[in-house]
Amino acid sequence: MTADHTPIAPSDATIALRSFPRRYSALVLPIADPVMEARSQQVGPEGVSALELTADTVRTWLIQREALRQTQVHDFPIFHPAILDPAERNWHNPVVDSCDAVLDQLADLATDLADDLGSIHGDQWYRSGTIAGGGSVTALEILDAAVVVGAENLRRIERILASIRN
Repeated sequence: MTADHTPIAPSDATIALRSFPRRYSALVLPIADPVMEARSQQVGPEGVSALELTADTVRTWLIQREALRQTQVHDFPIFHPAILDPAERNWHNPVVDSCDAVLDQLADLATDLADDLGSIHGDQWYRSGTIAGGGSVTALEILDAAVVVGAENLRRIERILASIRN
């Protein structure tokens, strides 16, 4: 995170997280149609498909949700760098689920994350942990990273699908 970046407010993060399922569905699979499903599975110029990016969001949110939980229950948790650094996210298992299944996972996880935020208050947002390899991160910064990955992957999906249509 850069020094000039202000993390998102938890109330704004809740709104963003609750909006992501609708926004992802509108892009990845706006209608249940085999042609739309195939388009979402087609690899774009970035070397990934819309489906893979949706699954990346789910996988990243899973580890970020657990990191948020750890900041609240442990005094000195240690986190994998992937909670903040996209370059550290190396998913070795291919996405074998359908678009519907991955979008359902995303919707469930977005709701769970947004619901979790209601249990973190005041100074609890500044509880921190250590990133393996150096540096520390607060619960608020982890939350911000979750919203950022959701938004960035959404923008990447838009670009990929636009390039496939052209």
